[in-house]
Amino acid sequence: MPTIEFLIEKKKIKVGKYANLRQAALKHDIDVYVGVDRLANCRGHGACGTCTMEIVEGLQNLNPKTRLEQFHLKDRPENIRLSCQTEVRGDICVVTNFKPKPPHQ
Repeated sequence: MPTIEFLIEKKKIKVGKYANLRQAALKHDIDVYVGVDRLANCRGHGACGTCTMEIVEGLQNLNPKTRLEQFHLKDRPENIRLSCQTEVRGDICVVTNFKPKPPHQ
C-alpha cells in the first residue's frame, strides 16, 4: 500500500494503489483548498485548477499529467500537480495548497 506524507500537516496516510490524491487528502481531514477556493471549486473535476500540491518526493509514483493539468499548470514546475487529477501508485511526499509566488511585473 502506498503512503502519502503531508509535510505541512505532519501526517502520513496509507492508501490503496491508484488512489486519488485529492480524495485521500479530504478523507483524512487534510485541507486541499485555501480561502474562497474552499467554496468555489470544481469538486474534483479538474476545471478550476485550485487543488495544487507540490510533489516533494515520489513524482515517478504518479500517473502522467492529464490534459487538464497540462492546461492549468503549463507555466508551473513539473512537480506541481492538481490533486484531483493525480493517481497515487507508490509512496509520495507532498506540500498542500501550493501557491507559487506571483511573477514580477
